[in-house]
Amino acid sequence: MTTLKRLRREHILFALIIALAFTTRFAALGARTMSHDETQHTYFSWLFYKGYGYTHTPLTHGPLQFHLMALSYGLFGDTDTAARIPHAFFSLLTVAAVWLFRRRLGKYGTPIAALMMTFSPYLLYYGRYARNEALVGFFGLLSWWAVFDYLETGRKRALFVLTAATALHFTAKETAFIYTAQLLLFLGLLFLWEMLRHPWKDAQGYRIFLLTLGSGALALLLGGGFGLFGSAAPLSRGALGLGFILGAAALFLLGRGVGWDTLRETRSFSLLLLLFSLILPMLAPLPASWLGFDALDYSTTGMLRTTIVIIPLILAAVALGNWWNPGLWVANAALFYGIFALFYTSIFTYGAGFFTGLVGSLGYWLQQQGVQRGSQPWYYYLLIQVPIYEYLPLLASLLGGWYAATDRKRQTADDRPLTTDDGPQTVDRHPSSTVHFPLFLLYWSLTSFLAYTVAGEKMPWLTYHIALPMILLGGWALGTLVERIDWNAFHRQYGLPVLLTLPLFAFSLAAAQAGLMQWRDLSANQPVALSGALAALFFAVFSGLALLRWMRAWQPGQTLRLLALAFFAFLGLLTARTAFTAAYLHADYPTEFLVYAHSAPANKRLYRELQAISHRLYGDLSIKVAYDNSDGKGDPGAAWPLSWYLRNFPNTLGFGPEIPEDLRSYDVVVVSDVNWDKVDALLRRQYNVFEVNRMWWPMQDYFDLTWERIRNALADPQMRAALFQIWLNRDYTLYGQITSKDLHPPVWDPTRKMRVYIRKDIADRLWGETNSLEAGSASPGPGDPYEGGRVSLPPQKALTHPEMVNPRGVAVAPDGSIYVSDISANRIFHFDSRGNLLGSWGEYGASEAEPAPPGAFYEPWGIAVAPDGSVYVADTWNHRIQKFAPDGQFLTMWGYFGQGETPDAFWGPRDVAVDAGGRVFVSDTGNKRVVIFDADGQPISQTTAGFNEPVGIALAPEGTLFVADTWNQRVVRMDASLEGIYTPAGEWPVDGWYGQSLDNKPYLTVLSDGRVALTDPEGFRILLFTPEGEFLHTWGDDPDPAIGLRLPVGIAADAQGGMWVADSAAGRVVYFTAP
Repeated sequence: MTTLKRLRREHILFALIIALAFTTRFAALGARTMSHDETQHTYFSWLFYKGYGYTHTPLTHGPLQFHLMALSYGLFGDTDTAARIPHAFFSLLTVAAVWLFRRRLGKYGTPIAALMMTFSPYLLYYGRYARNEALVGFFGLLSWWAVFDYLETGRKRALFVLTAATALHFTAKETAFIYTAQLLLFLGLLFLWEMLRHPWKDAQGYRIFLLTLGSGALALLLGGGFGLFGSAAPLSRGALGLGFILGAAALFLLGRGVGWDTLRETRSFSLLLLLFSLILPMLAPLPASWLGFDALDYSTTGMLRTTIVIIPLILAAVALGNWWNPGLWVANAALFYGIFALFYTSIFTYGAGFFTGLVGSLGYWLQQQGVQRGSQPWYYYLLIQVPIYEYLPLLASLLGGWYAATDRKRQTADDRPLTTDDGPQTVDRHPSSTVHFPLFLLYWSLTSFLAYTVAGEKMPWLTYHIALPMILLGGWALGTLVERIDWNAFHRQYGLPVLLTLPLFAFSLAAAQAGLMQWRDLSANQPVALSGALAALFFAVFSGLALLRWMRAWQPGQTLRLLALAFFAFLGLLTARTAFTAAYLHADYPTEFLVYAHSAPANKRLYRELQAISHRLYGDLSIKVAYDNSDGKGDPGAAWPLSWYLRNFPNTLGFGPEIPEDLRSYDVVVVSDVNWDKVDALLRRQYNVFEVNRMWWPMQDYFDLTWERIRNALADPQMRAALFQIWLNRDYTLYGQITSKDLHPPVWDPTRKMRVYIRKDIADRLWGETNSLEAGSASPGPGDPYEGGRVSLPPQKALTHPEMVNPRGVAVAPDGSIYVSDISANRIFHFDSRGNLLGSWGEYGASEAEPAPPGAFYEPWGIAVAPDGSVYVADTWNHRIQKFAPDGQFLTMWGYFGQGETPDAFWGPRDVAVDAGGRVFVSDTGNKRVVIFDADGQPISQTTAGFNEPVGIALAPEGTLFVADTWNQRVVRMDASLEGIYTPAGEWPVDGWYGQSLDNKPYLTVLSDGRVALTDPEGFRILLFTPEGEFLHTWGDDPDPAIGLRLPVGIAADAQGGMWVADSAAGRVVYFTAP
């Protein structure tokens, strides 16, 4: 009856803990903004739910969570909450799984471990986060339970549980390889320990076995060391190969020495062989890489090569299983690969997924270790993540390690009879079951620390896998601590008053010390400080005397254990506070170190604002929203998380580095900072602009720690206080003052921003009601000073050619023909005025150790024609000028890469112009100057005039030089002195040229009547001015593709009052008659 009452109390207590875990996991589950990584999971799960299928890619880990999330959408709707329900549910199961270890953790250790899991900052935060950690934790616990259950009972049920849990783990995340490696190593050591204690038939064979085994282990260690520390790959492969051969030889000697039947009957060996044989085909990327194959090559040839490696591994796995226990192995293999195939093939709708899962998972993440995502220091977990968040499990597991190592009797919960509602049950004590469970937990904790520290990729969420075993070990240790306290003596000897008085004594003593230090500070209010210190000192003395009286009969061991328990209870409360703050109060902010590439709350606020605006304007979600999803270099722009949040908006557009022609037809445009330069000039006049934080990272001042930095920080009282405030409250105020950094969220660094452009007519209708994206961030777009001169001017004709892809420069010859330079084709095209191709020349050639050959180009930008018909080309990235005859015959060239030390030391010359006397003018853009040469390249003079990115240059008939000073946003007019030296004679500003991208390079030309026309490339327009800079007209930025320009760059006037414009993004050169 007593047992039943005890069990019921344990059940009730554990049920209350589960209820608490349920509340902490599911409360306000959808409140936090979907983070960067989360949205990749939520969005593709949503596509799967909508019927578009799911295609496995190792980049987003295993397929299991995508299936679970799609199911959740079907049951609960496609919301942020529904996306996280599977993870919260599995986090709850992880806490509940502690009950499986109740006999091993003990009466008190079980609820303590469950409570530690409930309030673990990492287990709580990532139990409410749409990524795989919560799933992995449950499968890991289930696997370890199955291992110990089989070691103890030998029941086949445990093998099937192990197989299913391992298979599900492999469908969740590639951490399965680390967990499985830990398990295999543990079982291997346990098996070896058993075999060393087993009688051998031949003593000589035993010695040979030990020598072979030791040599193999040494070879494996050397091979791993060579690979880990970057030594020669052949040495690493050779040592590992030798290690495996010697290991196989040792196993053969072992079988002969103790008998093959003995091996088969040893439970640790059965588990080892079953698990190894099941995952053996998945290890194919390892030998494939040793053979020089790419496991991620999914071409026919690549898959054939990988198959050549997989087939022997499959045959070896089948042979091992058939030798061990054919029927049992086949059943487990069918279960394992049935689960594997079900999820990796997306319920048998994507057959290639089986192959990508089998070899792609390990292959991809082996490559990523070299990438070292996050680039975190080696001490990232040891000194940053664990001490900041999981300090309770860390210290408790240190106590557990002490207990486990010093408990000579080893008579712990492992040896107790299994008690159930039906009473005590006897178990079959097998030699394999004698392993001390806390020692195993210590092994798991240490190997987890080592594995994730050594791994190239270090991310905060991987701390989850370090914390999990420490929590179990710490829970067992604290349970043992509770059991070792004499509670009868505790009650007899004023234990409760002592525990209540201890905090009063500690806080009073600390307050007295602080008050006395403040009293010594002459700048402080000394009387107040002294009175406060004396009051605190009185309470400290009074409580101290009471403690001495009550504790005088206590035994030293009892005292230490109670103080330790009180200390850990305090840490428990502090940990719960840390977890609550991170999961609820700071969940969206980078002040917490347990996040990385974290979405700022402005993303979700934007989503809500767009919902409100759309419903007010249209009554539904049909508002037109465009957002950038690529910069052309791998950055996804604002796509994550907007692709998730805008999934149900029917009129959305994701655009890449090429700006859509109809972008200004969208009500709202959202652009990340990588693409601001490309759209700002186009949108800023017709849209109001909000600038907000899009994604941010924790402060990373902990990089490059040295012992000197640590000593200096600890020796400085102010820095100690600042670091303590960060650790305790995530308060960076004092630290920011010391380091002269502003670490408040609005100006947080590191961060990535985005701009939200809202069309002015919409803002005018809704202003004041929906502009809450970010306080003070709204910036009404300026009016367009050129609006009054806008004209609609369609091109009159166009030059095109199949090989002309990206024209940048254009020049008109005296005979009226047109020369065009193309930076993609690295070619010069020669057309007549009707558009007929007269000829072309050029090919790619880059100056490296030797100059590129004559007639070869590396992005020719500017081009000009001399009065005698000679053609000059600014060969930009070969840093030279080339001169040709009208038919393209090479004549001469000059220039090399330099920083202006000589007239022909160019840095990316962008344009060239020729005056009536044959002098050649070169805009040496990188060196911020214009250099003048004679017709054959002999230097005459140069001018700088404060240029910042001078690009286009043009000459008036009377010799006036006009320069497009791009980054100064001005046109500089220059006149020549009698000595031929050009000096500024005037300038005018250009309301354009805002970006500094490689495409935003404006050119200009002087018309036959003296007016100056210039291009505004990323403003998609032409601007026309008088020679003095008075604005006249603008055209080209029409959203109608028949009229509008896509990227006007080069421009050249003809003798008839018109101009040819290189519309680069459209691959054409168009003609306009000037208005």
